[in-house]
Amino acid sequence: MSIEIDHAADEYTRHLFDVVNGVQDAREIREGAFAEAERWARELTRLLKGSEAVSKSHLALIYRAMGTLENEAPNSQHEKRVMEIVEAIHLTFGLILSDQSHDDWNPQPGVPRVR
Repeated sequence: MSIEIDHAADEYTRHLFDVVNGVQDAREIREGAFAEAERWARELTRLLKGSEAVSKSHLALIYRAMGTLENEAPNSQHEKRVMEIVEAIHLTFGLILSDQSHDDWNPQPGVPRVR
């Protein structure tokens, strides 16, 4: 794996766990951290598209963040927003596994997703 991919994955997971810590410890949504995580998610999926190797450790961290937030959502006063964040992480996770990027994704019904 390239240094660029490692850097993007590290930044993505770092910001994700800032969001997780906010929800778990402070009972708040750290929107700034989530915005940065989303920015790095887009970069990561672009870099990984067409790549043969994906780090299991990075996938495990993404999966763990997703699971932790999903488990914390019912206890949060911001349950709906936490679940929106979980859905965004799930999308990124799925795109990585299917060798696509956010640029390929189009959530509009009736419109092809891949260009």
